[in-house]
Amino acid sequence: MAMPDEYMPIISPIVVIDHDRERYKIQMELPGVKTEDIDLEVSETSVCIRAVREDANIGGCYFLAHPVNVDETDAAFDGSMLWIEIPFKVPIRGKRVEVRSGTLDMAQEEEEERIELERF
Repeated sequence: MAMPDEYMPIISPIVVIDHDRERYKIQMELPGVKTEDIDLEVSETSVCIRAVREDANIGGCYFLAHPVNVDETDAAFDGSMLWIEIPFKVPIRGKRVEVRSGTLDMAQEEEEERIELERF
């Protein structure tokens, strides 16, 4: 027997968001949910999920750091895991940075000027 909506808890799904240089690859755990009960909304900067199962409402919105091509979004549900791929509008082309052993001296190069306050 399903609970009335006003008494159903709202829970967040377990989500993994990863990407390569071309697209986001998102996985969301939605156990106990049916495909027809999933509401997935993708904008240029976010992904929102709402789903209903017998004992809970599932929901969450996630901001994306890189603008995406919404029209080419692909999603599939295997009965417990929702798989989403969203291509970037522009592929990421970063510069590879060499990491060396040791530490970085984060101290300022010049000594800060100190101001003395007089007490009255």
